[in-house]
Amino acid sequence: MAQYRLQTLLEIREREEEAAKQAFSEATRALRQEQELQKALEDELEAMIQDRYRRREEYARKLASGEMKVTDQAAAYRFIDRMKEREQEQRGKIDAQREQVREAEKQLKLAQDELVRATQDLKALVKHKEKWAAELKKARQMREEDNLDEIAQVIFNSQRGGR
Repeated sequence: MAQYRLQTLLEIREREEEAAKQAFSEATRALRQEQELQKALEDELEAMIQDRYRRREEYARKLASGEMKVTDQAAAYRFIDRMKEREQEQRGKIDAQREQVREAEKQLKLAQDELVRATQDLKALVKHKEKWAAELKKARQMREEDNLDEIAQVIFNSQRGGR
């Protein structure tokens, strides 16, 4: 069978598609990681807020019952304020992480677009190769039919001439 003249290009396109699949898989994994990190940061913030509310209620209860001295109250409020500051820092981390998630989403979209392009390019070339193979097969069949017709004509002429 004849060598497909675009075989090298076909192999290149196959490698490009495989690389695009790998890049898409990697981008998907990266996005998932960034989303999980964002969720963990948000869960941590929620726990920090709950802890602050719990401590504030505890301090208020101790102050009302007399377990906490008025002098300790200032330290307790400073501690609550530090907790609020850490919550703000955590919100900043979450905002930064949201940006990371958006960037990972952009990278995933780019990888997806590249995969679609590579797949379309490969499919077009595969279709071309299939059409080329069909034309080659048809041409071979036509030659065989011509050869058989010629053989039949020779046999017919030799039988007619032999009478």
